[in-house]
Amino acid sequence: MSTQSTPTSTSSASPSTPMICFNGGKWNGKACECPSGFAGDQCQQVVGTCWNGGVWDGIKCLCPELYQGPKCEEVVPSIELPDTVSAQVELTVTVTSVNFSKELEDPLSEKYQNFSKEFTKQMDLVYSGIPEYEGVNITRLSRGSVVVDHEVLLKAKYTPQYTEVFKNVSQKVEQKIINVTTQQISVNNVCKSILCFNTSATKVQNVSVPKFKPEEECRQKVGQDLAHHFFVEYVDGKLHCITRCMSGFNNSLNCLNGKCLLREGGARCYCLTTDTEWYSGETCESSTKKSLVYGLVGAACSLVLIIFMALLVFMFRSRREAERQKSKVTQLYKWHEEDGGSAPGTFQNVGFDICEEQDDALQLDSIYSNFQPSLDHIDSETKIKIQRPQVMMTSI
Repeated sequence: MSTQSTPTSTSSASPSTPMICFNGGKWNGKACECPSGFAGDQCQQVVGTCWNGGVWDGIKCLCPELYQGPKCEEVVPSIELPDTVSAQVELTVTVTSVNFSKELEDPLSEKYQNFSKEFTKQMDLVYSGIPEYEGVNITRLSRGSVVVDHEVLLKAKYTPQYTEVFKNVSQKVEQKIINVTTQQISVNNVCKSILCFNTSATKVQNVSVPKFKPEEECRQKVGQDLAHHFFVEYVDGKLHCITRCMSGFNNSLNCLNGKCLLREGGARCYCLTTDTEWYSGETCESSTKKSLVYGLVGAACSLVLIIFMALLVFMFRSRREAERQKSKVTQLYKWHEEDGGSAPGTFQNVGFDICEEQDDALQLDSIYSNFQPSLDHIDSETKIKIQRPQVMMTSI
């Protein structure tokens, strides 16, 4: 990865008010002069960071063929493949209207160049009715009048049946050259055409149709690291070397509300987040309104707060009730206490001891359920004296 940038210096401050320049920038009295890789009024912005072999031109990153984005951080969803295929038909003709000389063996000689130019011009006229015709290439000139070994170059738009196309075209080429060499001949050693030929010497040597494999071409262009993420589709008469992020194809990953990006694990959708909604799902097909989520969260928080307050009130009231019940029991025991002892004929609760600290949540019912009569201090020999009531007599 290589990065470049030009020094940037911008500032709105007056010369009498120098600014602090960051990242090695220097104040020149008017503005910060920033070093390479930084920009902004105070050289606070990092610029020119280009990934994946991109080159910073001072304004933007210039990305290589396989990458795009502000920092060349994204793999392109498609690359171009050659949409044409080529073939050659190897022919030999003998030109009788030109005398052979040693100069014709030297491709750099003037005579060779003139002959090549004239022969090419005539062949262009011969094959002008064949759309796939691209020109001729002379491979050798030899003695025997002038024996011309050459190739007829063909080019056709790619189709899965391109070999059949070239087979038919080569037959047209052969028919054309046979017709011309049959018609343009010397009569009594006189040639009435620009070039005359020996009819019996015309031969079609070979038809060469190189194998064209789009899948291999695609893999070679993208490289080994990315090859398993690309595939080839033939659509609308054109070859496409694409990833699943390229829309409009059978295997495309359609990210409805997001962006498809190719990462190490393959193509996946990265969903958008707007001011009002979150999007989610494999193709970002689901949306959640932020207002709804915020409302539910607020309602949940309010409910939790209400429950918490209710628990506090309940605990406070329970504590007060326990204290009130305990106070009642305490007052009840004070009724029969005398100098640290129990009076005859009183009651004692064996399940409750006033001298011990009891749990605040002790229930009154459990306290009274343990009351039993205590007769331990009753003396059966004690005589009870009851004073006879006195009757007061009054006179009428």
